Amino acid sequence: MIRFKAWSYSEEKLLIKHYEDLTIKELEQLFPSRSRESINNKIKRLKKTGSIKDGKNNLVIQRAYEQRGKDIQ
Repeated sequence: MIRFKAWSYSEEKLLIKHYEDLTIKELEQLFPSRSRESINNKIKRLKKTGSIKDGKNNLVIQRAYEQRGKDIQ
């Protein structure tokens, strides 16, 4: 049986606030008790409700590629 810890109101607000400016690796550091999968699932749910708008700024996208060791096409 898989157990999950519900997201608190303050965690949701923090995720919404920093979503556009941080990469997934940086969000993992911001939420050390949350897995990457948990963070991504929460982002998807918040996008469905309109709490998070799609899109990250270009600097964050570039940083994400650098963190993965890939070149931007």
